[in-house]
Amino acid sequence: MRTNNKHINNGKHQVTEKKTSRALKPISFISAIILASACLLIPTTTLAPSVDAYADSRAAAYSVGGIDTFSQSIAENCAETIPTESADKKAQEQTTAATKATQKATQPTTAPEKEKKTETKATKPVEEKEEETQPTESVQTYLVSIDNPDTSYSPSRVTLSDYDRAKLERLVMGEAGTMGYEGCALVAQSIRDAMNLSGNTSIDYIIDEYKYYAPTNIEPNSDVKAAVSYIFDNNGSAVQHRIICFYTGESNWHETQNFIISCGNVRFFDLAV
Repeated sequence: MRTNNKHINNGKHQVTEKKTSRALKPISFISAIILASACLLIPTTTLAPSVDAYADSRAAAYSVGGIDTFSQSIAENCAETIPTESADKKAQEQTTAATKATQKATQPTTAPEKEKKTETKATKPVEEKEEETQPTESVQTYLVSIDNPDTSYSPSRVTLSDYDRAKLERLVMGEAGTMGYEGCALVAQSIRDAMNLSGNTSIDYIIDEYKYYAPTNIEPNSDVKAAVSYIFDNNGSAVQHRIICFYTGESNWHETQNFIISCGNVRFFDLAV
């Protein structure tokens, strides 16, 4: 009897344990799912900091039936926050590209102005140089115009010593002191041209060779000094022709020479060829 009861009791106990173990298996499985859901739910909140993303992930955790499906839902819900970062990067890149394009567009506007200034600074020195290098043409002027000028006439400059200048001025004073500036210049030119012809610049030689008879003891006036300076210092000429001799009164020999000009009653000649 005891054995049977024991057996019966043992059988009941075994049956109860089996039932209990069968009841615990679903609870353990559900607990495992809840724990896995909790573990997966925590990182999704860090990936999706907004309240809506957190609520969506939480709702997905409660609505899916398996772990794989749950993980896929969490990944899809968390992926919504990623485009926000990429959109910000794209916006920054577009802003940077627009700034570069604006800078490139403004560069060509300022470049031509610099080139124009450089061209203006490059042309100014050339114009000044051309003005400086232009030769200054010395225009030879004559005191009196004549009918038969000699365009090839080009007298050589004669430099006078102090002695020759002083005696030459007194000679011109004796020959043409009362004839004015032009008359004095004609006599001074005839002396200069005689010096060029003879190759001798001594006033004593010219007086003796060309037969000057005027006195040389009278101090020269201002017309004489100015005329001698014009002919000898400036190498000027009274007329555009050589003059070698002159006379007043009557002279058959002078009239056989090449007549140039008259000043008052004095007639000036060049030697006949």
